[in-house]
Amino acid sequence: MKKICLLSSALLLSGVLSTMNADVIYVKENASGDGMSWSSPASLEDALTWAAKGDEIFVAKGTYTGSFSLRVAATVYGNCEGTETSAPTYTTAEGLETFLKGPGDKRVLILDGGASIYGLDISGGDATLETTGVGRGGGVYVNSGGGSIKYCRIHDNMAVDGTKKATEDNGRIPRRGVGGGAYVWNGRVENCIIENNVSTDAPWMMEGNNVWSMGVGGGLCLESSGEPEDAVVMNCIIRNNSTTPNDDENSYPCQGGGIAIKSGYLVNSLVVGNRINGSNNNQNVGGGIACTQNQAYVINCTAYDNHVMGLGGGIAFQSQNADGMRAVVSNCIAWNNTCRDDDYGAGLNNIRMGNAQTDGKLPERVTINVVCVPESTVASGAITSDPKFVDAAAGDFRLAEGSPCIDAGDDPAVEGYDVDLDGNPRIAGAAVDLGPYEYTGGSAIDEVEAYEGEVVRTQYYTLQGVEVTYPSVSGLYIVKKTLDTNQVITEKQFITIR
Repeated sequence: MKKICLLSSALLLSGVLSTMNADVIYVKENASGDGMSWSSPASLEDALTWAAKGDEIFVAKGTYTGSFSLRVAATVYGNCEGTETSAPTYTTAEGLETFLKGPGDKRVLILDGGASIYGLDISGGDATLETTGVGRGGGVYVNSGGGSIKYCRIHDNMAVDGTKKATEDNGRIPRRGVGGGAYVWNGRVENCIIENNVSTDAPWMMEGNNVWSMGVGGGLCLESSGEPEDAVVMNCIIRNNSTTPNDDENSYPCQGGGIAIKSGYLVNSLVVGNRINGSNNNQNVGGGIACTQNQAYVINCTAYDNHVMGLGGGIAFQSQNADGMRAVVSNCIAWNNTCRDDDYGAGLNNIRMGNAQTDGKLPERVTINVVCVPESTVASGAITSDPKFVDAAAGDFRLAEGSPCIDAGDDPAVEGYDVDLDGNPRIAGAAVDLGPYEYTGGSAIDEVEAYEGEVVRTQYYTLQGVEVTYPSVSGLYIVKKTLDTNQVITEKQFITIR
């Protein structure tokens, strides 16, 4: 594909034009060439401007400071050595060395039109004074035209800086900080690390008081303008983000210390150490994950050690002004999360359910399938025994041998998602496991295609291992069948009680 590109301002002044015949544009730090090869690399800003649909942009390791934009369906590959002749492959978002840094008063990157990025470390963004998506996506803003972010680390960004005293158009109400690290409006985020971002970084003086903007999605905010599957976050680590950095009695209600889902899917992801600070407010919801508006699906995730100065330390659902909200939680673990310490927060540390005083009709809008939580009030079939992580203190949330979460999941919920957070096949045993990691040490129950003989005894056990005469509520059970041949078959079954 041929295209005529204006090069740097120096070349423009000299009247020189460049005709580029390649579909690859090469970029290095502090470069100003035509981008046709690694020996004549372009600047990142020029490459993003020149790119046409289908082009690839190879970006060498280095530091690139500025506010960048890619609005066509081109693909950026970061972390290049500067010798590549084909697109690199990625296995992790750790240790990336292509750094995109914000200039201090702008977001780092906006994507639109199906643009894709790989292998970038994105930090230092601030969306307070942006004109497109004001206060949204300090690190990355994926506009309604869509885009994808893969194998990137997005960290230390903010959606709103209160010291800049930005206000709504009426000049009175503080703007919301939405998606400290990223705001994704129709797009995908895969295999990324989103950490240490904040929705609203500071309050400002208003009528004699320190006033905070509302924070929505400390790490990121996910939204679809169409079907929920148009907005997906999968195989990601979302950790140590917050809606505001400090507790303050004057703070506005906040949602989703780690992620706020207006509409979309969160799949195979680890959500740990995120916070909603501020005052004790019942509309502070979801220290880790908040489902806030339309259709939200949380599938095979682990929420651990998140906190909210409100309700639902791990996973929560907005109850006010959310009549159209519907949420489904399947195959998830919510453990060791905390919320406000009073009667309102009782039993709501991990998943916000079961308090008619605060939740109203919320249970009618939320479907809780198989989950592992300490509170039996969350769902009738919940696993309430220790999930047995390998080493939670060291950040290893894989399942250890003997975990009740092995082979305990609902297979249809994870259909279409073929690998876990480690890249292993999603179903390794007799059934899908709970959480983002599939146990690879074998199945917890027998895998039986067929058996011979008559069943002479059937025993039923809850997923916690408690034997029951016969299930009294619908849910997953371990069913042990003894045959007249003395063979014992152990299966997982979903039993419906009408």
